[in-house]
Amino acid sequence: MMTLTNFDIFSCDVLVIGGGGAGLRAAIEARERGADVTIVSKSRVGFGNNTFISKGTFAVTTGLGDSSDNPYVHTKDSVIGGRFINDQRLVKVVTQESGDQIDFLEKCGVKFFKRQGKIRLTHTPGHSYPRHVQGEHQAGRDLIVPLREYATKIGVRFAERVFITRLFTFRGQISVATGINQDGRFLTFSANCMILATGGFAQVYLHNNNAAGMTGDGHVLAFELGIPLKDMEFVQFYPTALGALGRRLFLYEAFVFEAGAMLRNAQGDDIISKYGLKDPMAMTRDRLTRAIMREILEGRDLDGGVIIDLKTVPEEKLNKLRHLLPTVDQLNKKEFIISPTAHFCMGGIPIDEHAETIIPALFAAGEVCAGVHGANRLGGNALTEIFTIGGIAGRMAAIKAGEIGRPDFPTTQVAEEKTRLESLLTSGNRDARGLRKDLKHLMWDRAGIIRKKSGLQEAVRKIEELTADLPRVQIRDGRELIKYLELCNMLLLSEMVCRAALLRAESRGAHYRTDYPDENNKNWLKNILIHKKDSDISLDAVKVSMGPVIP
Repeated sequence: MMTLTNFDIFSCDVLVIGGGGAGLRAAIEARERGADVTIVSKSRVGFGNNTFISKGTFAVTTGLGDSSDNPYVHTKDSVIGGRFINDQRLVKVVTQESGDQIDFLEKCGVKFFKRQGKIRLTHTPGHSYPRHVQGEHQAGRDLIVPLREYATKIGVRFAERVFITRLFTFRGQISVATGINQDGRFLTFSANCMILATGGFAQVYLHNNNAAGMTGDGHVLAFELGIPLKDMEFVQFYPTALGALGRRLFLYEAFVFEAGAMLRNAQGDDIISKYGLKDPMAMTRDRLTRAIMREILEGRDLDGGVIIDLKTVPEEKLNKLRHLLPTVDQLNKKEFIISPTAHFCMGGIPIDEHAETIIPALFAAGEVCAGVHGANRLGGNALTEIFTIGGIAGRMAAIKAGEIGRPDFPTTQVAEEKTRLESLLTSGNRDARGLRKDLKHLMWDRAGIIRKKSGLQEAVRKIEELTADLPRVQIRDGRELIKYLELCNMLLLSEMVCRAALLRAESRGAHYRTDYPDENNKNWLKNILIHKKDSDISLDAVKVSMGPVIP
């Protein structure tokens, strides 16, 4: 049996797992409150995450826009968009704290896109008012690179290219995280408090616009500790990704259609009119995505996609569109083939208003969490969530780390984890990449945008078959071990998505079933919780704790 290099032990007050926007926001907040902070990330901190590859747009109630806009209106928009199964306590916290993030980010060196010296606000579907701000160059790097630089400046430490394999508790409190790097080095991190900020799991789908590392690692770390996962059936697909394969480049649907662009199928039919989507501000991503995918599945596609036609856009508006959407200008075209792509995962770890999980001293922030977005996320709310909840998680973790002592080190459990990982280093005859590809095809075909019972049941059966093949995977070094562990996470989360989608006998938000095409508020104003039960999972539908915004 191969062995991993003997482990090193690192200690800190607050350990942040994940080096994207939520992780950096949390780490900076905790460090500024006096905590000794380490970020551990399986890629370079600030890179290789969804914040970096985003358009750097987020929704805030700043006082810069319409005087009628306020946190309650933003909350109401978000809950209506989430089809009323959001955790309204969390939505309220996010909207109330959103405006403060501008000052924080500017302090960290972020520059915003401005017009005549004022931050420019834009309007996207589902929002009642223009309330979206962007980085100076309309790119995620405008936000996250300054955050990385600022975190380094104030003394946040980075442990990069480390994959966390398991979390441990001591007497009920979070205590230790174990990890490996690509060289096969086994690492252990001891901390008073930890924050999970690992992002989503859209890599389970063949077509996605996520960073390569979005394999749901934090979801599984929490689940293995006994934390249930919530709303896993809800995965958002971005409707207008360039290219028939739904690549990372995408056109903002609100800007394009508000300017007068047409969306046509291969026969030239106007898809927007056909599906009653004429109002660009009511054209939420779930509705537009389903319309496009139905055209593709029913054979009215062009090379696997549909066509956005800019020839109907007046030249004056087209020039403005080129400024807002540099991709359009770079491609120098007026017709584009677009198709949907997996974009965001609404399901994840339940947290309270202090960003704490049910495990004491374990916090979570960002896409790894559930609750803020409900069944469908409105555009711009993702980065709003990571900055607000990330800040809260960092603040509360720093406070708690100062109140509690360092938990005892679970020596026996850590040694057992090292032995478990070493036992996986075998010379099998299957390649993890092949299994991963099979899973991604399966999830896209059977558990994607348009679902039905038979397809979901087939997906569950085939996921079980793929899981049964795991012991045959060849693992020769640290790099292959990490890919194998990612695959394990992807298989488990894919099963959760399918089983939750089977249980939810209705359509709501991003979850659409042809055999239950209608929203059913009488029976399904519920959240599905998925629990660990020995080596299996169990599902439980729990009535939504309704807030002030009701159907």
